Amino acid sequence: MSSIKKVEEAPPNLDDLDFEIIKRLQTDGRTSYTEISEELGITVGTVRNRVQRLIENEVLKIVGVVNPFKTGSPSVTIFGMKVRLNCLDNIIKKLVAIPEVRFVAAATGVYDLYVEVITSSNEELYRVIKNKISQIDGIESIDSSLLLEIYKQTYDWGVGS
Repeated sequence: MSSIKKVEEAPPNLDDLDFEIIKRLQTDGRTSYTEISEELGITVGTVRNRVQRLIENEVLKIVGVVNPFKTGSPSVTIFGMKVRLNCLDNIIKKLVAIPEVRFVAAATGVYDLYVEVITSSNEELYRVIKNKISQIDGIESIDSSLLLEIYKQTYDWGVGS
């Protein structure tokens, strides 16, 4: 069994109340437990316990979403990678360990992996490609797209709908 953490389907023990709490936190992760409890007609303790369980089970993670173009990281690149599938777990493990790598996903279709890299400059991007990514055994080809602007970045995709 692989030691790579994978995002899996929601456990079957999630109920409508869990999805209602998640929906509110997706819209605004700073929503107070008191506000959620009042909207749903439940106790604050129930909200707190449900959120804690969702976090512990890696169903939910509450974070601040940043637009990298507004924070001094103007180089955002998406890589499509074809890899030797017998090396997949090792490649993923090495990509995940690179600090500039922000997203790694296995996929079907043209590419086996999609990877997002965020750097402060094209020079830094070149160093990451040359000194880190290209050193990983099993990557057969890489196509890259430098993102120019982000027009939509959302995480409220209607869970449980």
